[in-house]
This record gives sequence, C-alpha cells and structure tokens, in this order.
Amino acid sequence: MSSAFENTTAKTPTSEETHNVTKAISNYTTQTAPFFDPALKLAIAIEFYFQYAIIGLGLFGIASNVLVLYALVAYHVRETKKKAINLLMINQNLLDLTACFLLVITFLVRLSNISLTGALGYFICVAFIGESFTSCTVYGSIINLMRMLY
Repeated sequence: MSSAFENTTAKTPTSEETHNVTKAISNYTTQTAPFFDPALKLAIAIEFYFQYAIIGLGLFGIASNVLVLYALVAYHVRETKKKAINLLMINQNLLDLTACFLLVITFLVRLSNISLTGALGYFICVAFIGESFTSCTVYGSIINLMRMLY
C-alpha cells in the first residue's frame, strides 16, 4: 500500500513562469521607494521649515499685539472721554493676540510628536491639531472687524 504522500509530486515551474517571477522581482527591486524620492524629501523639508516660519511669525505677532495693546490701554486710561471705538480696537487687538498665541501653540503641538491617547489626547487633537481654538478666535476677529466697519 502506498500512502498519500508518495503519490504527490512537486510541479516544477516552466521557463515562462520562472521568467515572469524573475521579472516581477526585478521590477520591485529596481523601483525607487517613495521615501527615497528627492522631490518628496524636498517637499517634507519645505513643510518642516514652513512650520517653523509660522511659529516665528506668530511670535512676532504676539510681540507686536502686546505693544499695541499696551499703547491702546494706556491711551484709554489717560483719556477723559472714553469712546466706544477705543474699546472695539482694544477688543480687536486682544482677539488678534489670542489668535497669534493659539497659532504658536498649535504649531508647537504639531511639531512635538506627543502621544495623543486618552481624554487629554483627544482634547489636544480636537482643540489644537484640529485648529478649533485658533479658527474660533480668527472668526471672532473677523466678526469684530465687521462690527467696527458699520
């Protein structure tokens, strides 16, 4: 009696099948991987430096808005006639200062590879990485500018 293993024979590949497999392997080995693509590397480098440029502009915006806010508040306190337009300009400056501050925090959180797990991670993701806080202050600033025009 012969067992089931004795009757099975291995099928040897034909030369055409061998050629197709060799061709497929050579296609995979000769193609450049996407992470070695010079254009992709350049785009990633530009994006990286662009984020630092935004942080720098945000810090400049914070400094300039603090100076303007100080001047407006000092003038508002000294003036005997307290006009409503001064209060609107102070409010606009506070909104711009907050927007710059939140922009800097947003891009610092994006650049630091922190683990976003749990409730705190969800909050950071929604508030800062999703730019919810920043966009709210920018929309408030736009609404305040429209109020100052009319």
